[in-house]
Amino acid sequence: MLPSPLLLPGRTVTGPGVLRQLAEETAPFGCRGVIVHGRAFGGACRDAVLGAFPAAASIAAYRHQGGEPTLDEVEALRAYLREQRPDWVAGIGGGSVLDLAKAAAGLLHAPEPVAAYQQGRPIPPATMPFLAAPTTAGTGSEATVVAVLTNAARHLKQSIRHPSFMPRVVLLDATLLYSCPKPTLAAAGMDALTQAYESWVSRYATPFTRDLSARAFTAILRSLPALYAGDTAAAADLLEGSYLAGLALSHARLGVVHGLAHPLGARLSAAHGLACACCLPAVLRFNAGATADLLPAINHAGGGDFARWVDDALANFHLVSPFRGACLSDREAIIAETLQSGSTRANPRDVGAGDVENLLNAILE
Repeated sequence: MLPSPLLLPGRTVTGPGVLRQLAEETAPFGCRGVIVHGRAFGGACRDAVLGAFPAAASIAAYRHQGGEPTLDEVEALRAYLREQRPDWVAGIGGGSVLDLAKAAAGLLHAPEPVAAYQQGRPIPPATMPFLAAPTTAGTGSEATVVAVLTNAARHLKQSIRHPSFMPRVVLLDATLLYSCPKPTLAAAGMDALTQAYESWVSRYATPFTRDLSARAFTAILRSLPALYAGDTAAAADLLEGSYLAGLALSHARLGVVHGLAHPLGARLSAAHGLACACCLPAVLRFNAGATADLLPAINHAGGGDFARWVDDALANFHLVSPFRGACLSDREAIIAETLQSGSTRANPRDVGAGDVENLLNAILE
């Protein structure tokens, strides 16, 4: 019933305003810290968080400039952390910020360049405590041992993972979603929904992970349209649903949506959540036969027809596919990367080269 090993964050704190407890949560690790953050961490929020640290604390802030994290950016942050010599690292931001901070903290004392570990070199156990506070509900990075990184020179987007990358503390503060731009909210939410679906139907799912996936799926379906429409009361449900989906995927893996979204997103510079959202309809049709025993529950959660819910959501959220009509000059390489992906191998239906070709045609056309 249980996945083995079962890896969970050391401590998870939920509630409005819990980010202000960062000083309290980091105290056991030491008084020197680095906060890696994005645009959302600013103004009164930043002042309140930093103001809670004692005067003797030494806290540095490192801002990620945006976009999905690259190997070069992880190397730059590793160098900065070595200069600062922190006792802990906290990531406050969306999935890109969390993956950047997680990778840099996790590989801080590793001897090789980041590229070596992305290419398969064994990762030594991390010793730097990492804390995570998501400002978007999407990737579930705060609940996983995974960091997804892009090798910009090779147009390769691929994850690195190690059990020691799991955050020591997670702060789920729903108020951080209130100012999230609607396009980001929609794309990130569709990423979380895709993760809930793929981990639910994954061939590696267990009763434990499937229960997490189903709960995440229901919470996200209920809360994403409501928050998009301006109902901030739905933010906690969406944030917790994304967290549960992250826990599920960390143990059950995902599927061919993510197998496709990584190479397509890297080549066409598409945000990850949007890439997943636009690959999902074709994969739902592809997987339908293999997931027939689960579809009644999935469709019930979706109000009758989940595939139709997805189509309607793409329209209602104004998510325009960045792939439609695109010309791919290296289709064979994309097919190969998709087939090599661990996500694709977890897909409930076997995926061959011809299947990827057909899925690409459906997504591009």
